Amino acid sequence: MSGTLFIVATPIGNLEDVTLRALRVLREVDLIAAESTSVAAKLLRRYGIGTPATAYNDRNRERKTAGLIARLAEGGSIALVSDAGTPGVSDPGRALVEAAVEAGIAVTPIPGAATPTALWSVAGVAGADVRFAGFLPKRRGERMRFLAGVGESGLPTIVFESPHRVGGALEDLAEALPRARLVIGRELTKLHEQIWRGAAAAAAAAFPEPRGEFAILIVPAPVAEWSDAEVAGALAAAAAGGATRSEAARTVARAAGRPRSEVYALWPR
Repeated sequence: MSGTLFIVATPIGNLEDVTLRALRVLREVDLIAAESTSVAAKLLRRYGIGTPATAYNDRNRERKTAGLIARLAEGGSIALVSDAGTPGVSDPGRALVEAAVEAGIAVTPIPGAATPTALWSVAGVAGADVRFAGFLPKRRGERMRFLAGVGESGLPTIVFESPHRVGGALEDLAEALPRARLVIGRELTKLHEQIWRGAAAAAAAAFPEPRGEFAILIVPAPVAEWSDAEVAGALAAAAAGGATRSEAARTVARAAGRPRSEVYALWPR
């Protein structure tokens, strides 16, 4: 019988934020596949765990995945850990999980710390819907298009950003979504943890020399609903440009913040 791949959540900063079950699994498995063995070693030393570890990351996953899957297929057990939080959320672990699933190997989650849920838990934002989008696009054009999409969706969105890019990202947020509310978690669970709340327009000034890891919750400002006259004018302009009734209704409804059926009924006679 094949073994099991355990997806083990580790602390996002404070080493006390690890579950008893995670520690047991890390002790019992045959091997730990770690995004960085040096980072994993800090946790393992803290809790006296001597299980051997091997690096599994973006630089070596293409050549190491097959070997790890073979070991699992032979009955071995492996714990996958990332540098922080839950593997597979925003790290190379997804490739190993995908390969294990394709090979018919059991994959078991060992839940625990995760930055998105930590930030969401202290946000104080009403509503049950939130989107997690991982790291912001690196290229500015792609990032601005992404932020425009967040504004159009109206859905609270959590993103990550690295210290050397966060300054530019906050400036882009101020330009693209100045009225959006932000909840920014810097160095969550660590010694210098900071949680900042405010308008996107003010965020860049609040972090003039950003340091540490950032998680950002973007809460877009509500889209002001258009009047019937405004909708009719936009539809007329779309019709003059050659758009069909259906095409124009779809586009204008999204911009106007009104149901498509209402917009469709206002098509100029």
